[in-house]
Amino acid sequence: MKEKDEEWALPSGVWALTNDAFSLTKTACGRPVSAHASGADVAAVLGSTFDDQAPPKFYPPEFEFSPATGKPLGKPSPILGGWAPPFGNASVDSGGYSDARGLRRTPHALVLGDLKSRSAEGNSDDSMENPPPGEYQFFSVPFGASGATLIALDPLKGTLFARLPASRTWRPVEGVGRATVAECSLPHHAWRAEIIKDGTGPGGALFVATQVGLTRIAIDVASLTYEVFDVGSAPAVGAPIAFDNRVWVPLQAGNGPIRIVGVDLEGTLESDLEVAPPEGVNIDVSEIGLPVSYGRAVVWVCESGQLRVQKQTDGGAIATFSPWPANVQPCLDFGSPYLSSSGQLWQVCFNTATDRYVWVRIDIPQAEVSTATTLRLCSGMVNFRIKSKTTMPPWEEPEHTDDTASNDFVIPLLESSASDVVIGLRLSSEAGIARAFETKERMPYALCYDDSHNEVTFFTSTAAEPWRIRLFVHDHKLWAYHSRAKRIEGWNLA
Repeated sequence: MKEKDEEWALPSGVWALTNDAFSLTKTACGRPVSAHASGADVAAVLGSTFDDQAPPKFYPPEFEFSPATGKPLGKPSPILGGWAPPFGNASVDSGGYSDARGLRRTPHALVLGDLKSRSAEGNSDDSMENPPPGEYQFFSVPFGASGATLIALDPLKGTLFARLPASRTWRPVEGVGRATVAECSLPHHAWRAEIIKDGTGPGGALFVATQVGLTRIAIDVASLTYEVFDVGSAPAVGAPIAFDNRVWVPLQAGNGPIRIVGVDLEGTLESDLEVAPPEGVNIDVSEIGLPVSYGRAVVWVCESGQLRVQKQTDGGAIATFSPWPANVQPCLDFGSPYLSSSGQLWQVCFNTATDRYVWVRIDIPQAEVSTATTLRLCSGMVNFRIKSKTTMPPWEEPEHTDDTASNDFVIPLLESSASDVVIGLRLSSEAGIARAFETKERMPYALCYDDSHNEVTFFTSTAAEPWRIRLFVHDHKLWAYHSRAKRIEGWNLA
């Protein structure tokens, strides 16, 4: 017969000690542990310490020494940092405001393990089943110093699933009481989110755009529950982004004015700025791109121009709108804006009068335009001329490279700001790059690894709209998800 010796109320929750074995009975939020979460799942989520027995005995993460022997306890490996989809910006409260946010750039190094053995014919190192049918975005959310949980969110449905790490199964995460996450109508190419690692709660929280405003989701993984806090009381017309220690999002109710609201990390409204367009100018946000924040500004590019929040010298902020130059239309699904080495941000556009691609500077209200010879797909500081990687401005042509006769081209899916690694998607199209994005047919594709010394194709397959592949980092692996693929493939990181 098991004898319950005592209970320990700790920051990680309430732990029961029964016959020399610890088990979590209530989470730090005061909720019962889900029956679907095993003891090993809870230990992995919270980063529990452990002894050297086989199998190991787990202890509350606050314990550094065994209460039975006094010996130091083992600690799980530290996490690599959180992952905020789609491109892996670090958690808002981890610092890093000197880096641009919103580009296809991540602070993860992205260096693949066993690189010399990789080939186009090779298999992935791991795989997992997809969550239930949907179109998901993936978060690696830290819960404590050593635990991170994979969370899948379907923005179109407002449904959440958690990947239990030891059971290796997806389980639904339910709202507390009647809490639900409202749907989001932003298109795939315009959706992003932010995460925070810490707060007043026991773990991380997500900031997402919804039909009711900016939504903060606080997840309690061990109980498989969440709480929501909505700010704004109007549909979000763009994605949220961190800037100046706040999370900002544009809102618009019906045909009313556009407001850009900013909240602190707990979701408290700090700023509510109305955008006043120039006289006679209509702000059209029916098509909008991903926001980018860098330096003293955050920008959302849209069909008719640029929504901008600019930090002022007195510490305040103003919201403005700048229309595009005459005859210029933005290309919102052709990768990221370009970030120059001097900190300028440029958006690829199309000039209908000259029938040429142009790049328009967007980090300042005054338009600067550079005309390009060919369409270049950009991930941030890196861009590809057909299939050749370069860090040159995308309107400048390299002197000794000419691959315009090739039908192959590379879409940069993700670049690392901590290394020179770029993960690209290689496709082939006789109709050209722009036309390739219009097809709905299945097509072959290859995932490519590119750094200063290696160009390696490490996976090949076929899919419809393969550019919708989402990469993410979790559990020391790089994963690739496509909603129509049978499984999520993963590769070990060095």
